[in-house]
Amino acid sequence: MFFKLKLIAPFFLIFLFGFKSIDKSYILEKDRLLIPLKEGMLHIIPITENSVRIQLRAENTKELQELILVEKFGVPVFKVAENNKEIQLKTKSLTVVFDKEEKSLKFKDKEGKIFLSEKSAGRKMTLNDANEYASFTVEQRFDSPENEFLFGLGQFQDGHYNLRNVSRKLTQVNTQIAIPFLYSNKGYGILWHQYGLTEFNPNDNFIALSKEIKSSEKGKEEEVTTTSGTQKVLQKEVVYKGKFNLEREGQYSIMLDLGDMDNRHLVIIDDKKIIDQSNLWLPPTVSKILDLTAGEHEVKIICNSANTPKLSFRKTDNSTTFRSTVAQCLDYVVFKGKNADEVIGTYRTVSGKSPLLPLWAYGFWQCRERYTSSDHLINTIKEFRARKLPVDVIVQDWQYWGNNGWGVPQFDEKNYPNPAGFIKELHDLNARFTVSIWSNPDKNSVIGKQFDTKGLYIPNTKWLDYFNTETQERYWNTLNDNLFSKGVDSWWMDATEPENDALTGTVTHQGPGDFYRLTYPLFVSQSVYEGQRKTNLQKRVAILTRSAFAGQHRYGTINWSGDIGGNWDSFKRQIVSGMNFTLTGMPYWTTDIGGFFRPGAGQYTDENFHELLTRWFQWGAFSTIFRIHGYQTETEPWKYGSKVEENMRKMLNLRYTLIPYIYSETSKIKEGSTFMRALVMDFQNDENAVNQPYEYMFGSSILVTPITETGMKQWQVYLPKDTNWIDFWTGKSFKGGQKIETNTEISKIPLFIKAGAILPFGPEMQYTAEKKWDDLEIRIYEGADGEFTLYEDEGDNYNYEKGSYSLIKFEWKNAEKRLIINAVKGSFKGMLKARKFNIVLIGSKSEVKPIEVEYSGKKEIFKL
Repeated sequence: MFFKLKLIAPFFLIFLFGFKSIDKSYILEKDRLLIPLKEGMLHIIPITENSVRIQLRAENTKELQELILVEKFGVPVFKVAENNKEIQLKTKSLTVVFDKEEKSLKFKDKEGKIFLSEKSAGRKMTLNDANEYASFTVEQRFDSPENEFLFGLGQFQDGHYNLRNVSRKLTQVNTQIAIPFLYSNKGYGILWHQYGLTEFNPNDNFIALSKEIKSSEKGKEEEVTTTSGTQKVLQKEVVYKGKFNLEREGQYSIMLDLGDMDNRHLVIIDDKKIIDQSNLWLPPTVSKILDLTAGEHEVKIICNSANTPKLSFRKTDNSTTFRSTVAQCLDYVVFKGKNADEVIGTYRTVSGKSPLLPLWAYGFWQCRERYTSSDHLINTIKEFRARKLPVDVIVQDWQYWGNNGWGVPQFDEKNYPNPAGFIKELHDLNARFTVSIWSNPDKNSVIGKQFDTKGLYIPNTKWLDYFNTETQERYWNTLNDNLFSKGVDSWWMDATEPENDALTGTVTHQGPGDFYRLTYPLFVSQSVYEGQRKTNLQKRVAILTRSAFAGQHRYGTINWSGDIGGNWDSFKRQIVSGMNFTLTGMPYWTTDIGGFFRPGAGQYTDENFHELLTRWFQWGAFSTIFRIHGYQTETEPWKYGSKVEENMRKMLNLRYTLIPYIYSETSKIKEGSTFMRALVMDFQNDENAVNQPYEYMFGSSILVTPITETGMKQWQVYLPKDTNWIDFWTGKSFKGGQKIETNTEISKIPLFIKAGAILPFGPEMQYTAEKKWDDLEIRIYEGADGEFTLYEDEGDNYNYEKGSYSLIKFEWKNAEKRLIINAVKGSFKGMLKARKFNIVLIGSKSEVKPIEVEYSGKKEIFKL
């Protein structure tokens, strides 16, 4: 797969100059168009009728193993045409145009409108001289008009929502997930098809810095979580200063790169704080866009003394750039659709469809750092049941392994005797059990030695080498023997980056780690997902994991945002990072409600923190996965007093009554849809909606507008245009396309229902499978036509993949005030033969009494 640098250079030079004598403009093969260029061979490869792959390859270079586009299809029908100025490749839905003079590409939709263009001279591929293994630095620049909004790239803590002109360094570290997929409000997506380090809109102007002040010589000890357990770390801060000159005033991107994780991002320019963020873990890089005048500017940086900061800048322009410094070729894929669902749906079609999670996964996950024994787990669930607080999942965090060795997936028999027995007791209490697993088991442990003697760790690291299929198989067998066979229901995979960006300079079973620097979490997820499916198809795989890479959605993973801070600023950043994350095609996401790092023992009585916790909990109820967690924290609702407990109970009850809606809407994920939906997904033609960073759709019908600031008396909400909206709490109707003020009662989160929506409400439950859906309330929100399809299956196996599920489609004809309940389609084991629907009309000016309907699976029509 890899070849030494000394072998590639002569071939590359022959290739580089060999095309000068070629007269033919292109080469047509059965699956692609080839265009010889000075830098290499340009490949234009239609994948589907609305997606195309672009590669620039040097001669004799071999492709890395395909990790993302794993689904193979027949070659779509395409035609090639040429004239004096251009060469065109055309499919049913898009056209790629090669400009012979500029050597650049343009992409047109089926109507012939250009939606994406490469910049002239924006394609670069340079042979790296310094690497032992042959590699290239590749770069591609695209036009980006001023009215474009760009989203995606994974999960970042920098607070940026619209990524146009934003500079980022895509690395895998705690709280940051790098996925090189970008979505535009112009209706296209770009997959930058690289596995290594990628820079997005890189800044190439570096500011000279000098260490000026040792601001904290003695330093301060802080407890932090590490892959060796909780440790006290000496936090020393130092000050760096510098100056830089700008020839022109305008908008600039500033990027801080500390080289490693830090606890402080502080950049001061001309005595103004430009970047100011603190947490015990912060990613190495962060950026800011700001306006600067021409002339000299002074800069000051405060950071951990162990790090050496770099500060760079770039004047923004109408362009978007991807750059990868260790690559085999230039490689990207363009997807075009009428909306985000079509773009992301196509991407998932070629990279693997997302499986469904079990029904119980949409209930509440009780998690803390940490439960200390099996009795502790059992008694906690008993208390939830006694207090009538719904819960489906309890999670065991790390260090349950006792003296078996760090990270060893094996229960300490002293505190967790008879694992099968205590897990059965949890199951008897109708709770599921999730356990934390790590990818760095102690090499001196019994299990670690078994892996080590077979060479299954990445050399000179503590991380298992999942790039080796033998490692994957042995790791799953270890999990199965010690945990899954005992009754464990799902997995919490921590530090799967691996922590933090640890593949740099390594050599994996697959090859140099720098080539695969972003992909480790993909292989870890594959190991557990495929292992469990081979072992037991009756339990759907549910994996909570801290990192991800493109294509990982096919392994049923849920990501969470890592060890974040518990403050209002962090809360807001999670909403933005979650929206961008789901726009990369990853449908399942969550966060630590209340933050991981919290205010210590004072949190239980601190009313200011209670407000934050309550607001965060409300938002959590309207996240795909509803989960609380906290460092050295008793996160159970009753620990915060009766007021907080009651407000949490209200949100828990609301979440559980919405389970029929949630499960039906998330069933669309298997067809390419997304459940937590940034407003660009449904209102891409409404610029005001697209520009709302803290509002989103929860499924197709519910607009969620969480309150993200303290002490608010009123909360401003933007209602997207071209539809009416009904306040969930009051039933009052509003016209879209305007901002309104709404109530901020502490027990409620502002919610608005799209006119025409049909929402099924189930009974209050203590766990998701407690009651059948045989008596549902069907709420119809007047003002427009609408429809909803109720989805049901067995809830926890893969029979749905064979067609074992049912669909009941509801249709509302607003002008006629007519409801159509269509005949049920499909079937599955245990499905209801008869049920009641209680029909309630919301928003009607005249009072309409609810209608009770006996439904036996046949089509019914009602006038309301």
